[in-house]
Amino acid sequence: MSGLAVLLCGGTGLDGGAVAGAGAAVEVIDDLCSRPDAAAATLRELGASRVVLGLCGGRPSNDLLGALRRAGAEPFGIVAVAVGGRERDEAARIVSAAAARLAALAPGESGRPFVATTGLSRRGLFSLPVAMPHTAVAVLDARACAGVGRCGLCLEACSANAIVTAGSLPAIDAAACTACGACVPHCPHGALRLAGAAGAQVAAQLEALVPGTDVVFACEKARAEAPPGWALVELPTLALVTPGWILQTRARGARVRLAPCNGACCAGADDVLALAERVIDGGAADAAAPITLDEPRATVDAVLRLAPTALLEHAASPLGLLACDQDRCTLCGACAAACPTSALRLAEDVDATVLNHDPAACVACARCVPACPERALAVARGIDAARLAVGSFELVRAGREACARCGADLPPRPMRRRLRELLPELAGAPLDLCAGCARKDGSAPLAYDAATRGERSST
Repeated sequence: MSGLAVLLCGGTGLDGGAVAGAGAAVEVIDDLCSRPDAAAATLRELGASRVVLGLCGGRPSNDLLGALRRAGAEPFGIVAVAVGGRERDEAARIVSAAAARLAALAPGESGRPFVATTGLSRRGLFSLPVAMPHTAVAVLDARACAGVGRCGLCLEACSANAIVTAGSLPAIDAAACTACGACVPHCPHGALRLAGAAGAQVAAQLEALVPGTDVVFACEKARAEAPPGWALVELPTLALVTPGWILQTRARGARVRLAPCNGACCAGADDVLALAERVIDGGAADAAAPITLDEPRATVDAVLRLAPTALLEHAASPLGLLACDQDRCTLCGACAAACPTSALRLAEDVDATVLNHDPAACVACARCVPACPERALAVARGIDAARLAVGSFELVRAGREACARCGADLPPRPMRRRLRELLPELAGAPLDLCAGCARKDGSAPLAYDAATRGERSST
């Protein structure tokens, strides 16, 4: 069974003509909340496994949710929205946006079953599908994952130790996962999501909501309500909400509020909102701009539209501010090898060795810092719109040189100079000779002195 249905309570005043999108079948059921059997029968008749409930108010009972699961609804295939008391167009937009979110649900999405015993009738207590709904867990898209050898940032982000190494890829222990959401925004490759709350789903919901309706990102545990003119976008945790999510929504002309729960999963939400509000400096909103929620691209795109002069350090930034001491850099490439996003790249062009930096790809993991043997790098979290606008740029460049005697390619001059400082046996070697020719050279001290002054050896 597949397909998407929209079941509307008769009191909403909505019908199939008002609700658009996602090819959903729409049915109106009087007193929907108190008639779980009628809702289940309608879902079966429509042959749907995903269903949006448009309710007059409040939240659906566990009996209603259980009846829909027994009728074939997928574990994360039910979304309920309260639209009673709203203007018809606004109510229709909220229901249509929920349908767009469900349409983007990954096929076969499942989480961890759990026992729900509150809010059940006696009948419900004896129904396994009601007693065992699914809670969100982290899900890995192996096709997008860069692997633990190159990246592995998710392992560092998971405080529950629910992400482990399984060969070249990370693996998620669903029993240990607390659905805190910390791993999702820390994955720079978009390979992680929380079941039922993928960025693609939320982006589809926002595309249908804004402009036209302001947004409240709410933790499901907060059981928040949105006033007229605002729509709830409910999530398992507000740890999923990054500055980019807020800025992308603002870039479409909508206001944003957060409704966190009192738990640890939403502890950083206020800092994220504070950073987003600091960044906005008068850039123009664009109602037609596409919404992307994958970090760090979400923040980069929104900053370039909303805050073309932003420059600040902030602990909640998904981006890094890299500083490089060019005099210390030897172009050894260790930093580029350690960078999980290729924000640092060592390149050989026709006449030079170049260390390039792409600020839009830097996620402030700071792995390059200890990797650099010369301690030439430092990283802070923050946003520099000017650098983002430029894109990839050169940090350090050294011209390519050949051995003055045999013509072999030489390592970059800064590296050769540093090696001679570190290795006593090379102290007198000339900089313009390869190692083999230098061992044969009898006037190394004189040649070395001349080379350190930027002169070519005459030997």
